Amino acid sequence: MRYKLIFYSCCLCITLQAQVYHDYVGAGHFSDVAVTSSADNPIHMNNTANGTGLGVDEYAAARFLNYASLGADYETIQTVANQGISTWLEAQFALPPQSDFQQTTWDIWEHFKPLYINKWGYNTVVNAGDAVVPYWYYWKMAWWDNILKEDDHLRQRAAQALSQIFVISEKSNLQLSGPGMADYYDLLYQNAFGNYRDLLYDISLHPMMGFYLSHINNPKSDVANNIHPDENYAREIMQLFSIGLFELNQDGTRKKDTNGNDIPTYDNNDIKEFAKIFTGLAPSGYYWPWDDYSAYPVEWGNEYNESPITVVAWQPMIPFDAWHEAGPKYLLNGQSVPAGQSTLQDINAAIDNLFNHPNVGPFIGKLLIQRLVKSNPSPAYVERVAAAFNDNGNGIRGDLKAVFRAILTDSEAIDCSWKEHAYSGKLREPLLIYTQALRAFNATNQSGRLWNWGYLFDDAVSQGILASPSVFNFYLPEFQPNGAVADADLVAPEFQIHTSATAINYMNLVYDWFINEYYGEISVVASNTVMNAPSYEESDLKPIDYIYLDLSDEEALANDAPALVERLNLILTGGLLSDTTKANIINAVESVSGNGDKVKVALYLVFIAPEYAIQK
Repeated sequence: MRYKLIFYSCCLCITLQAQVYHDYVGAGHFSDVAVTSSADNPIHMNNTANGTGLGVDEYAAARFLNYASLGADYETIQTVANQGISTWLEAQFALPPQSDFQQTTWDIWEHFKPLYINKWGYNTVVNAGDAVVPYWYYWKMAWWDNILKEDDHLRQRAAQALSQIFVISEKSNLQLSGPGMADYYDLLYQNAFGNYRDLLYDISLHPMMGFYLSHINNPKSDVANNIHPDENYAREIMQLFSIGLFELNQDGTRKKDTNGNDIPTYDNNDIKEFAKIFTGLAPSGYYWPWDDYSAYPVEWGNEYNESPITVVAWQPMIPFDAWHEAGPKYLLNGQSVPAGQSTLQDINAAIDNLFNHPNVGPFIGKLLIQRLVKSNPSPAYVERVAAAFNDNGNGIRGDLKAVFRAILTDSEAIDCSWKEHAYSGKLREPLLIYTQALRAFNATNQSGRLWNWGYLFDDAVSQGILASPSVFNFYLPEFQPNGAVADADLVAPEFQIHTSATAINYMNLVYDWFINEYYGEISVVASNTVMNAPSYEESDLKPIDYIYLDLSDEEALANDAPALVERLNLILTGGLLSDTTKANIINAVESVSGNGDKVKVALYLVFIAPEYAIQK
């Protein structure tokens, strides 16, 4: 008898290993078995029966890459499907950093600088003939240029996720220094697979964070003049960057006191003690005491001062022990630092105190799960990730590579059964939708300068890279929209910026992308604004800089609407579109003439489909 097996590809089912059996289909018994697949692009179908292909299919690979990248094209999906998730992850971990965001920022500035000087007469000179340092939008163009070109998918995704925990923002005076913001992002990007302790230390000494949370030029106490150390960074390094507000179990649930109340991790006295720690830091190349001009986090030639003040915004802050708070400081969990230590000795002691707090694993682990995979991870998922943080398997605490591996290979991330849970999934971030749209279809232009400004997008959907309204990010991790989510006591952070206005703006943006072919903000008109952002007229950007997508493979399927829609379903959602939604899109595609228009309509409708909106 000849049997026919039909495998409907969707995701990876994980099973626990117990006794090994050898008498089932998939363990070599595939004689007289014909295998077909529901996928339009089946891979290794016979391997599903003979036992060599029970790994991951294209749909599972696409779904995984929604977590592990900023957007993947079909070829990358095939690579993951062929290699398997673990092999692909290890290859990504082994890749050295491919981007240098600050260098790209300077390179873009060098292109525009002569135009600025010629048109507006800028002649302010700061050190060795350099003109005014470029503003934030040059760094933003550098970010888009790098993330659209490089193939270190996981590091790029990890850096973007970390940027929503260690928040700084252009919506502050940091906007004056594009190179400073770029260097800060380089820090996240370079250290994305390093140790969390090192990252916490480096963040604390970066001048961009110092300016943003005001511990740069933070003086010691002067009781006579009512001067006290600034408490801003001391509070946020605990609340947002390490331990959170309440004592946690290792599964992320809150510990309770004998009365059933949450137990705070710190109090106001703790904040005051940690504020003393972060005194005596100043910008590299500067001096103490500071004056009003130090508010500018750039290398800046001030027109009212013939001797420009140099404030280096991309080198670690340096200690001035004479302005560091003297005396002992009392840390958490009964620990303290003795009097007489240097600024950096105190800071290292405080970082160690926070890093070794038992809260860090579950607190940071859950935040990263929320940014990458799902809004409501189970306590067991959080506990498994916290265990990886606490020990990478070799006795090392804080290994971010181990943390990302644990998050992305957990059964809750890749086991298909979790798709059916009502509380599984997360609303896609607008920024990640945009990056996926451009990366999935290989955005390019003739010049090779993918200098997307992205301002109109940021403004429309309330999200851009390093552009949150406050240190609390674009949305709170425990945000609950009114209705079914709150009633079920679940959270949905991204819904905090999903308003009636941003929802409509998003649909209009997608229409502009796919119907009007306006994929990037290469040419903007802002010459009369204070920012003097580059525009087409002033920048010498030509039509060769306009961004386009490569939709040739999709257009080849335009006359086979079901195949076209299934290809988009694979690449963009990992197979999440319902039969009803696919039928509606197919009908719309078939009602349009012209291959290009058919693809445009299909893309537009997929990107506004409800199944696309929720990542699972």
